[in-house]
Amino acid sequence: MFKNYLKSYLYLGLLLIVLTLIISLMNTIFNKNFTIIKIIIPIISILGSSIILGQKVKEKAYLEGLKFSSIYLIIITIIKIIFKHTFSYRTFLVYFLMLFASIIGSMIGINIKKQN
Repeated sequence: MFKNYLKSYLYLGLLLIVLTLIISLMNTIFNKNFTIIKIIIPIISILGSSIILGQKVKEKAYLEGLKFSSIYLIIITIIKIIFKHTFSYRTFLVYFLMLFASIIGSMIGINIKKQN
């Protein structure tokens, strides 16, 4: 199971990097600041990596998605505390959306596996 989590976290990191590069290019080309995208990138990344995790589990994918995103959010929270980032209601809303996206993603992943 640890191997599945590790693979999903690698996909998460890869998605974060690729999506951030795409948005950076869009910011450069169109000379606009896409601030809402800064919120959507982690949510899409967690959704995609949770789908991959959901394809690897046998049952109760929603719990696996919850564990997956909880571990990620704990790590992100520790990093934010170390760098003295202030927390607001927006931060907790984004965290909730990440949890929700991870649960939905893992449930989608297990259903994709069942159809194949």
